[in-house]
Amino acid sequence: MKSFWYFCSLWFGLVACFNAQADGLILTTEDAPPFNYVEDDGKTIAGSVTELIHVLFKRAQVPYTIGVYPWARAIQMASMTKDTCVYSTNRTPEREKNFVWIGPVGRDDWVLMARADSTIKLTTLADAKKYTIGGYRGDAVNLYLQGQSFLIDEALDDAQAAKKLVKGRTELWATGGLTGPYVAKKLNIKVKTVLNFKTSELYLACNPGTAPEFIDKLNTTLQAMVKDGSVAKIQKK
Repeated sequence: MKSFWYFCSLWFGLVACFNAQADGLILTTEDAPPFNYVEDDGKTIAGSVTELIHVLFKRAQVPYTIGVYPWARAIQMASMTKDTCVYSTNRTPEREKNFVWIGPVGRDDWVLMARADSTIKLTTLADAKKYTIGGYRGDAVNLYLQGQSFLIDEALDDAQAAKKLVKGRTELWATGGLTGPYVAKKLNIKVKTVLNFKTSELYLACNPGTAPEFIDKLNTTLQAMVKDGSVAKIQKK
């Protein structure tokens, strides 16, 4: 799957790829565990939201394909091409008018993490302004802090931001309350949460040119899954 999309985007352009897959929806995502990520085999796309997506689309009988990209590219593809959606997306005021929304499909806290041996203590978000903070480019947590006049040392992804933290290039790491510990464990590094400053719901964000019948069917099916307990069961797992 990943090689297919990479080949298409490089040699034929996005339009040709999308036309080839035009009978359903194109879903783009990033490697951001535990919600969506690529397994160690380099092929399987997994995660709690990915699993929910599989069940949701099967029940709604909507055909789809999924490709994994760097976040900035994944969200740009959804913003520019009809019948294309990106997940797991924070529904922020800045993004609201650029997409139509299916969800929520998950939720995550926004946190600041420090090295396990750090003496940093925070009571409010404003307390963090005197520290160097790492985040990754295009991430909603990063964009939110930049909007609050924080200076962010930007990385390409959460893993790189975590490595900068443990190497002492930054003092804090802005990330998700579930994503941060997952990434740290995979990298075998010790970190701790020093401030939980916001809770955000995650969505499937679709291009405004996406067929309305797909949006309506998927949202209706998702609500039915909430009522019958399917969503809670997947998220608990």
